[in-house]
Amino acid sequence: MGHHTVLAGRYALLTPIGRGGMGQVWEGQDQRLGRRVAVKILTREVLADRAEPNDLVRRFAREAAVMAGLQHPGVPAVYDAGTYDGGLFLVLELIDGCTLGDLIAEQGPLPVAWAAGIAAQMAAVLTSAHERGFVHRDVKPQNVMLTRDGTVKVLDFGVAAVLDQAGMLRITSTGETIGTLAYMAPEQLHSRDATPRTDLYALGCVLYEMLAGAPMFEATSPGALIHKHLSQVPAPLLREDVHPELETLVMQLLEKEPAQRPADAEETYGRLLPYVAEPGPLGDVDPVANGQSGMHLYSRVLVRLSGAAGAPHAGSVHDAGSSGSGYAGRPWPGPDEVPSAPRARRAARTTRDPYGTSSRWYGAEPSVPRGARWTFTHSLWIAPTLLFGAGAWMSFAYIAARHRRLSWLVVTAVYLVLPVTAFALIDTGPEPTNPLENDPLQTTIGVVMILLLWPAGFIHALWVNVTVRLPLRGRMEDEASRRRM
Repeated sequence: MGHHTVLAGRYALLTPIGRGGMGQVWEGQDQRLGRRVAVKILTREVLADRAEPNDLVRRFAREAAVMAGLQHPGVPAVYDAGTYDGGLFLVLELIDGCTLGDLIAEQGPLPVAWAAGIAAQMAAVLTSAHERGFVHRDVKPQNVMLTRDGTVKVLDFGVAAVLDQAGMLRITSTGETIGTLAYMAPEQLHSRDATPRTDLYALGCVLYEMLAGAPMFEATSPGALIHKHLSQVPAPLLREDVHPELETLVMQLLEKEPAQRPADAEETYGRLLPYVAEPGPLGDVDPVANGQSGMHLYSRVLVRLSGAAGAPHAGSVHDAGSSGSGYAGRPWPGPDEVPSAPRARRAARTTRDPYGTSSRWYGAEPSVPRGARWTFTHSLWIAPTLLFGAGAWMSFAYIAARHRRLSWLVVTAVYLVLPVTAFALIDTGPEPTNPLENDPLQTTIGVVMILLLWPAGFIHALWVNVTVRLPLRGRMEDEASRRRM
């Protein structure tokens, strides 16, 4: 197999771009239509090295059939399949992008909006696959590609299973593990039948890895890794910008029992969608700069026509993109805006979160008017800061627990240690020998610390209340109101 090989009289192999257990992948040129393609080949040499080569042939054919049957923008299109003197070939849409595994290795933990946008698109692809009776069974970062405009492509349906067919053709040898250990659901490890919720567990593993920057479980041996998937609870994400409800969703996807996971991929998609905002560029991926293709414009019209398919209501700043389009959360223009005009696109962008919370609440500021009574009620947490410098820690402890923010917990510790230190200095300082003698330096330092902590704690709490706490409360209530609608 070389650079000058031409398959079926039309597909010229140009550059090798990948290799795996299912064969080689080449960038090729369709000489008849003049387009670039990806050509996946299964050579006779590879088949000869297999104990049961027929399994690999069936798997290769299954991938072609499943991907051709899905016809989803989140799945590479299948152009052709056939045989040649050296084996089998499959001609696919060539994806210009990088694997999610490479992206995580390069970027580390991804921003919440990016992780949610990628996972939501994956959930949309899985929804389509499950509706057509397929379970992927090998969802992992290496099987997900991200293009420059943010579109997700789910690859490698070679081990997909067909649901509800008693006479399903086996595509693995007896005892052969299906999938990748680091992303396999407990029921797969127990050799039980795969279901759509099996894919949801793998999706949870991928989402966890995007948010944590590392796989959920790592081990030095396959046995240890299997044990962790079967019995160990995943560690908390420990990211203050991950909203508690998003972390709850991740942990539900990772439940050991399939029945405790979300009902299906569509529910998962709906629960991810509120966290999909305009994330900004990520390396070479920039949905705003590269996201005005004809497909994106087309998908936005479909979402509007379908009403509730993509957003709470048409024209909302909280609208999200078509599930398979790769359109990662840019809000739809209002009725008077022209989507194709650059000025209109700039005006339609979501408001950046000025508080650095990267939370699910994005877009415009809270729409519900906030009166003086509401402001007073949600500012009462400041009251302990008036306790002569000793109560600021109680105020910050409350909002740290309420909003699960690690930074405020650190502030709590500081405001607790400082007054304790100050009072200890005052209490242990030597007593003056006569009334005219100045207080000892140790006592003076303690008194000064108390006097400075009192206004400093109050001013700090007041600033946090105005710039972060009240906007967060407003957005939380707006979100709760939208859910009740």
